[in-house]
Amino acid sequence: MKKKLIVLCLLLLGAEVYAQQVYKGQLDITDKDLSVSKGKLHVGMSVNYENLQLSSNESLTLTPLLKSEKCVLELPPMVVNGCIRQRVYHRKQVLSSKQRSRLKPASASSAPAVVAKNNRKKVRQLAYNIQVPYLDWMEGASLVLRTSECGCNGKPAGIYEDKIAEGVKMSRLHTSSIGTDIDSCYLALTNIVPLVDGEDTLHVQKGCIPYWGSNGLDQLSTGKQDYEICFRLREAIHSLEHQSGLTVTRLKVMGYGSPEGDYRKNEKVSLRRALALKDYLRENYVAGNVPFEVNWVAEDWDSIRTLVRDSNMPLRQAVADIINTVDLTKGRERTLLKLADGAPYKYLVEYIFPKVRRVEYSIDYVQHHLGTAEGRRLFEMGSRSLKLSEFFAVAMSYPKGSNEYNDAFDLAARLFPDSPEAAINAAAVALSKRDVKKARAYLEKYATLPLAYNNMGILYLLEGNRDKAEVYLQMAAANGVKEARQALTYLRKQVK
Repeated sequence: MKKKLIVLCLLLLGAEVYAQQVYKGQLDITDKDLSVSKGKLHVGMSVNYENLQLSSNESLTLTPLLKSEKCVLELPPMVVNGCIRQRVYHRKQVLSSKQRSRLKPASASSAPAVVAKNNRKKVRQLAYNIQVPYLDWMEGASLVLRTSECGCNGKPAGIYEDKIAEGVKMSRLHTSSIGTDIDSCYLALTNIVPLVDGEDTLHVQKGCIPYWGSNGLDQLSTGKQDYEICFRLREAIHSLEHQSGLTVTRLKVMGYGSPEGDYRKNEKVSLRRALALKDYLRENYVAGNVPFEVNWVAEDWDSIRTLVRDSNMPLRQAVADIINTVDLTKGRERTLLKLADGAPYKYLVEYIFPKVRRVEYSIDYVQHHLGTAEGRRLFEMGSRSLKLSEFFAVAMSYPKGSNEYNDAFDLAARLFPDSPEAAINAAAVALSKRDVKKARAYLEKYATLPLAYNNMGILYLLEGNRDKAEVYLQMAAANGVKEARQALTYLRKQVK
């Protein structure tokens, strides 16, 4: 007993003064450690279970969880077994080792990190230490300990969760800041990535002419509606045709109506409306020799469904259920009219139906290859019709770091938001100007792509996170990026 007390005193002297009690006060958590080193998150803690009430044939599973608003990471658990339960566990382990060739091994995620026996003759203390890859979402997450009972001896299997740390700020081990005298070396080591072939097109221009609103077509007669539609389409087509390197190839016009009485009648009206508009556009040479087509949707319930979902209308869910379950030709409108004495339907007529009435158009065009000189001329005139590859060629034709060079890459990223190359290159420009916030906004979406590794490494250097920077730069160097190798050389010199 004296020896046991001495060991306990030594443990308490080396632990934090404050011990957090969890699981109905039967467990004490001390020595919590959350830190990041070399791209790994280290989670450590000591669990004292001196006060644990556990029968010989029962077990308790302690599972640490890292929780954010969107993500949950379940870490390897700790298991405390009663004496009989421990013997059963030990027997299974022996049998498993003998039959490993015939048994499917347990997954790493389900295997416990620590298994301990609830031996009252010894100090009952667990030391938990694991490492997992560090991800950005973990910053600010909460650390929770889930305690699961086995449900043995006819008892219910209770599950308890205790928050150990909230809004965790990860401490970073061995992280050195980057001085201003070193910054200039790294700023020059961002890299521009080439464009992957076949991802450089803006071949469709789309537009919408609404019926509702102060400038909508609802304010005009049918004849004047056709004139206004024709005028706007002609302007859009001529705007494209006046740009160098473009040839308009097709015009598509689609009209959308809203429910107004019998559906079959509305279908006939919409067909006549489409034919009348098509005749008007042909007679007025809206697209010259360019082929075009005009179609009409009698009742645009898809848009109505979306607008209802996003609205604050009364009985919104009931209205949505009717739209989703009652067939259009089997009384959908009648059912809506009967709902709550017609109040929701009145809201639809006044606020929802007018918004779906519109004419949408799309203009297909071919964009011919431009020489660098012509591309520069159009870029300097403010044209946004260049292909992505042409933006890159124009940017590279200017001196690196010049305003034109920077503006071309930045504009390309904004016009082609789904292009990884455009975003990574715009981030390189932002990093060269020490705009860390803008660079991160461009890079975060593509942080797992090898193309982004080098610039991610430079970003972390400028943010002062040497550990993560080194991980990204090493991966970039392994992918053959010479700038990453140079950055690592500077980094190692700094450490010395």
